[in-house]
This record gives sequence, C-alpha cells and structure tokens, in this order.
Amino acid sequence: MQPQAIGCGVDVVELSVFRRALRRGGRAFLRRIFTAQEEAYARRRKRTMLLHLAGRFAAKEAVIKAMSQIDPKRLLAMNQIEVRNDGHGRPHIILHDRPRRRVTVHVSLSHVKSVAVASAIAIG
Repeated sequence: MQPQAIGCGVDVVELSVFRRALRRGGRAFLRRIFTAQEEAYARRRKRTMLLHLAGRFAAKEAVIKAMSQIDPKRLLAMNQIEVRNDGHGRPHIILHDRPRRRVTVHVSLSHVKSVAVASAIAIG
C-alpha cells in the first residue's frame, strides 16, 4: 500500500502574543515547548531569536493538528516534536514518540516581522 496523507495542520503565531507568553513563562515555558537543540539553534540567531522560536512553535502546533487526525485522543506534547534543519536549511520534523515514528511529517515555515506561520502534512 502506498503511503498517503493522513492529516494536515496549519498554525499562525503573532509575535507580540508569543513574546508576552515567553516573558510570562520564562525558562519553564521554553523547557515545556522546546528541546535543548531547538533553544540552542534559536540562541545562535540573537537578532531573530524570537522569530525562530515562534516559527518552531507554529510548526509544532501544525504537527499536533495534523497528528490529531490520526488519533484525536492521544495528542503529542510540544517537546515530543522537534524541528531541525537539514544541510540546506530546510526544516524537518523528528517525533520523539515511539509509536508515531513510522509517520513522516512534512513541514513548511515562514515568518515576517509580526507573524510566523507553519503548515504540516502527516504521511503514513
């Protein structure tokens, strides 16, 4: 049987709202949402750190929406979803949830001064 799309998701994050959540939640917010590698990636981009974190947050939300179409009762935690970049800078998803590893998720992110957006398609 050919793999097929089994879910899709989209998310938009307003930077002003994300900035407030980050200020209120501090380190605990970062640890609950992002992996150590994602934090390190964003910190290396000092001027655009907020944009990169917001983009990854949007990607995680989009992945959760795509994966919820498979099993709406068993949602992934944000820190079980990792957004990394390949050698060409393209984002890709790593799922740190053993049963879900056989699902491939394709993601696309974009951001401008005030908004980050991401879309995700789950293939299985």
